[in-house]
Amino acid sequence: MKKVSTRQITMAGILSAICIVMALTPLGYVPVGPVKATILHIPVIIAGIFGGYWIGGITGLVFGITSFLQAPTDPTFSPIWASADAIQIILLLITTLVPRVLIGIVSSFIYKATEKISNKLSIIIFVAIQLLAFSLNRWQMIRNIQTGESYWVNLLIDAAIIILNILVVRSYKKFNMQVVFATVMGTLTNTILFILMAYQFFKHQFAAAFKISLETVKNIWVTAGITNGSMELILAVVLVNYISLGLFAYLKGGKGGNNQTKSNETGVSE
Repeated sequence: MKKVSTRQITMAGILSAICIVMALTPLGYVPVGPVKATILHIPVIIAGIFGGYWIGGITGLVFGITSFLQAPTDPTFSPIWASADAIQIILLLITTLVPRVLIGIVSSFIYKATEKISNKLSIIIFVAIQLLAFSLNRWQMIRNIQTGESYWVNLLIDAAIIILNILVVRSYKKFNMQVVFATVMGTLTNTILFILMAYQFFKHQFAAAFKISLETVKNIWVTAGITNGSMELILAVVLVNYISLGLFAYLKGGKGGNNQTKSNETGVSE
């Protein structure tokens, strides 16, 4: 394990503090139409990109702890907390911590793994992935129409994919594709893993607490994951990219030390 520098420790402290402030105030949530999208994962992704997986993981741990401590006031998880069942509370702790910690670790890994891919090739890969997602969503929407099921979520996914592609492709020179890939994977890790764990661990408790069927519980969680997740993904890609541009510019400026030293300390390479 590489030695953690003073700069990385400072970064972890600052970004963790930002997570706490955002969690305790409305700053952590952005109203997007009828839903609220969280941006609490953004400091964690930035920590993973600029500080490495240890710093990303620590910052994600702070995010997870704030989520766990807010569970008693969250209408979704308050029945689990009120049950005073030790096993359920431990599972809730795992559900709120593990996805958040992995945000920083995955973001750091993806950032480093895509280091040698050119920006143009990255754009091609990114658009290809989005086209595949769009095609799969079209197929699912057709199936929903044929079976008489609601397809408004599919329309929302389409809109999210189109908006994201327009933003990235039109601002090609302003987007660091390493950052985009790291942000996308970090955000999806949090959304998908949290939804899967919450449903798997607590589906029966949710059904009993809200007097609904297991199928309804499943539909609610899937819909929430898609709607909120889509908005959170767009916000994260845009905000992390532009925040990173400022941080890259600062590091290149050589303030407080030479560029090589900063690259070694932050884990960022260009």
